[in-house]
Parts: sequence; C-alpha cells; structure tokens
Amino acid sequence: MLTLLLLLTLSYIVKQKIRGKTYVYEAVGYWDPEKKQARQKRKYLGVWDEKTGEIIPKQAERDVRTTKSFGQVYLLFEVCKGIKLKEKLENALGPDGKDVLALAMSKVLQPEALRNIVHVMGDSCIAEMCSSDASFKSQWLSDFLRRLARNEVGMRRFYSSLVGDDESGLVYDITTLTSHSKSINRLEYGDDYRKLGLPQVNLGLVVSTRSKLPLYSKLFPGCVNDVVTLKNLVADVKDLGIGDCTFILDRGFYSESNVKEMQVQGIDFVMPLPFSTKIGKNSISATNLNIETAGNARRFDSGIYYVVEKDIELGKGKVFAYILFNEKRRGDEITAFYNRLMDIEASLEGKRPFGDAYNHFKRVANDFSNYFEFELQEDIIHLERKPKAISQAVNRMGKTILLSSSKREWGDVLMLYRERDIVEKLYDELKNDLEMLPLRIHKNEALFGLTLIYFVAVIIRSLLVQKARKAKLLEKNSTTDLLLEMQKLRAVHIGNVWKLTEVTKRQRTILEKMGISIPLTPSLVIKNSGV
Repeated sequence: MLTLLLLLTLSYIVKQKIRGKTYVYEAVGYWDPEKKQARQKRKYLGVWDEKTGEIIPKQAERDVRTTKSFGQVYLLFEVCKGIKLKEKLENALGPDGKDVLALAMSKVLQPEALRNIVHVMGDSCIAEMCSSDASFKSQWLSDFLRRLARNEVGMRRFYSSLVGDDESGLVYDITTLTSHSKSINRLEYGDDYRKLGLPQVNLGLVVSTRSKLPLYSKLFPGCVNDVVTLKNLVADVKDLGIGDCTFILDRGFYSESNVKEMQVQGIDFVMPLPFSTKIGKNSISATNLNIETAGNARRFDSGIYYVVEKDIELGKGKVFAYILFNEKRRGDEITAFYNRLMDIEASLEGKRPFGDAYNHFKRVANDFSNYFEFELQEDIIHLERKPKAISQAVNRMGKTILLSSSKREWGDVLMLYRERDIVEKLYDELKNDLEMLPLRIHKNEALFGLTLIYFVAVIIRSLLVQKARKAKLLEKNSTTDLLLEMQKLRAVHIGNVWKLTEVTKRQRTILEKMGISIPLTPSLVIKNSGV
C-alpha cells in the first residue's frame, strides 16, 4: 500500500503525437476514492522539439504580453513607400539604415530628447516594423551616432539616392542652430550671438522644387556666412549627380563674387538683389517715378504687379533684373513699419533708461535705430524721427528686385523665387515641430549623426504633410491631430500573435482618403514591412 501511495504522488512526463506534432504533458497520479482506483491528472507543458530535444513552452492564448501604438507607425511607413525610403537607407548605410529610420520616425511621433527615445520605442511598433533589435539606450545612441558620422561614403550614397532624374530647380538656404555644448568645435560665436546668446553652427539645406523634399544637408562653422557656403555647395551638388538646374537663393547669398562663381560654373540662378547695394539703390531710384504706369501693369496669381525689366552688367557678364511693385504689399508693409516705429517711441520717449542709455535704446529699437535721432536729457530719453531715412525705407516698400542668370518671363522668375517658401517651412518644422533646438548633444561626431536623423525625420514629415494635404485632410485638422487619432489604433500581443484593436470610423476615413489600405493584422504588416 505504501508503494502505491508513493507512485501516486510522483509526476512523470507523457508524450502524445497528434497530426505530426508531439505534445508534452506532466502527469500526476492520484487515488479516486469514489471509483476506488488510481487515476491521472495531466498538465500541458508544450510541444516537443525533435531537433533539440527540448520542450517549447506553451503560452496562454489569452495572455496579453504587451500593447503598443501601431496606427501612427503604420501611417508613416505607408507614406514613405512612394520614395522607398527604408530601402534607400539600408542600401546606403547597411544595417544602420533601419535604425536611422527608426530614430527618425520616433522624432516625428514624439520630438523628445534622445535620452527619452527608449520610452518612445517601448510604446510603439517602430522597432518591430523597422526590424531593429537595438536597445536605444544612452550608450548605444552615443556609439551609433559616432559610427554614423564616420560613414561619410554611406551618407553621400544616401543623399545621391534622393536625387531624381529631372531635378530642374534647387532651393538653398542656411539656418542657425544653437547649443550649450563646449565640446563641439563647429560651434562658434556668429552674427546672431547677441540675439541668441549661444554659440552656433550653421545648417545648409538643399530642397528640390520638383518633389518639395530635402535632397542634401551640410553643417558649417557658426562664423561662416551665407556667401562663403555657396562655392562649396556648387561642387557638392555636382558630386550628387545633379547636372543642369536652377539655384533659388535668398538675398543673404548675394555678392558679386558669388554671381561670378556661378557664371564660371555655368549655374543658372534666381536671387533677390539687396536694396543696400549700389545697383539696387540705382534700380529703385530709376523706377520710382515711372513704374506705376498702365504699360507696366501685369497680373500674377490674381494680384496686380507693375514690372520693369532691365539688363545689368554684373560679375562676368550680363544678368537680368526684374523690378516688381505690388500696391497691396506696399500698404501692408507701410502699416507694419509705422506701427513698429510708434511702438518703439512709446517704449522709449520720455522714459528713464535701464542701465546704459544708448545700449538700452539700441536693444529696444534694434534694426529701427537708424530711423531715430537719440538724445538723453537729464537722464530722460528723447527721440526724433529721421525723415530722410524713413522716406528711403518707405520708397522701397512693395518693391522687389529679382536677378536671373538667364532671360525669362517675369512671372516665371517670381514663381521660382516663391519656391523658397519650401525650405523656410522645412526649417520651421526642424526647429518647432521636431524641436531640434537647442541641440542636446555634447560631442562633435554626434552632431553629424544627429543631423542625418533630423534630415530623414523632415523627409518623413514632409511626405505625411503632402499626402494629407492632397487628401484634403488638413483643412480642419493638423498633422498632429491625424497622428493622435491613429495612435489610438494599437497592437496587442496575445500569446505569440499580434492582434489589432478595432479600427475606428475616423481612422478608416483617414486611411481611405490617403489611399492607404486598412491593416488586417499587425503581424502581417510587421513581417512584410518594407518601405
């Protein structure tokens, strides 16, 4: 009897083969007092692996292991398919390409500091859809950004992959990035130091007028001005495989040497001529009296412009100048000008200064200080307007002088110059929507790696905006609204299977209007994710 009791309390393994699979159970014997016989209880353990001789443990079908945001990641992947972004990154950067994409997407979804990226990754399906097994922790990020910065050949290959066969127009501009770091040697005290109070580095961005997407970016030391960057850029653009194209530049790039360089290189360009130049002043003076004549009136985009065209000898030859005058713009500029002038007077006239009187005046008046005579009487500020300086400023209002290296229709020149809005919007996204400033890194190499991450993030966000605008989804919503709505669509990991929460009517509308298929299962999307 004692032997029987011992046998009943022992557990043992039972294998049972069903339809080609061997299932493993733990069996425990017990005595059934009612039937007065030994019986057996079985506990399922898993499937027997014939190759390894190990048991693959079971997982309960209702065991929810984790839940992650899926909808917004799926949306970003889908909008990137048109330019095969993931494929281009991986072809250019190898295995690091998928991690660049993952980091860039995290910046679009949550513009957090790098140290918080690990939390963004933990709450979304980004890593799964990018097939990334990176930890995204601080040490990994530091090593990754340094490795990325050293891969100059791969980065150049990626930029080249973005260039289309029909790049006819390029917009180029630079912007200032600031940082508290003392270890980045490109940070220098540039022209904006007094205004920003921090050392800076300059970021140059080349944008395609065809795709409205950035094609190339480059970092310059903070003390390098716009004019100096252009010569190197011309060579860089040619290296990327861009042949004949038109450079669309801001007035900060104007100099006779830049014009000469582009003429020598055979670069077609459109740029404004600053009023402060001798040619600019002469052109405005020569047209002040006769520009508003019936014969000069033209219509562009429902607005009326008065246009005078003239040839100018400049640099190595002839350029073509287009003096444009718009009455509505003049009215708006005059109103804004006098409002600012009077605001400064209200802030200073008859007031006691804070600290040094003249420095206080310059700080408050800033670029309007040239329109006032300043006087301090018994520690009280007195201002007097300079009529001649004000008159000269007002005479320029509503006017623009555009230079073109080749003869064009005036409307084509204006249309090309208006393309500059593209790069200004992208810089606004970098600094505000993606929160690039101030730079939160402290190593020189990390700066170059981080710049690429933000560059890719701008591409992704631009693609999203373009597709949403085309679908007329931005008339009543912002891109942030769309992403927040899609964030509610989550993937739930149950057992070994990813399942989706219910797709809402609004989520379905967003996807359908953007021409994106409704996801059935996240497992299939994650498995087949390829942009």
